[in-house]
Amino acid sequence: MKKNQAMESPTDQTLQQLMFSLIDVWKSSGRTQQEFCQEKELDYNKFQYWLRKYKTAHGPVKEESSRGFVRVKVKEVEKMAGCVELIYPDGRKLIFYQAVEASFLRSLMA
Repeated sequence: MKKNQAMESPTDQTLQQLMFSLIDVWKSSGRTQQEFCQEKELDYNKFQYWLRKYKTAHGPVKEESSRGFVRVKVKEVEKMAGCVELIYPDGRKLIFYQAVEASFLRSLMA
């Protein structure tokens, strides 16, 4: 008797359940596919095969690791750390208990 393509053996179903559950774990791991495969000692090409089957069964996969993050360059800004106290000639005081940009302090003294 030939095996019908529409019918899967219990072993095939178990393997599919295992791989689909691994794909669910990967989606929430925040790792790239390659990192995940290395960590779990999975063959990357087999993972790709099962990911295609998963997408066919469940629709497109949203990768958690690419949630719109963009590389940002932060300019170094001169800051004065610690407590800063600015006393005006008429006796008024401004006290800062956190880092303050030097340019902001200069603007207050002008």
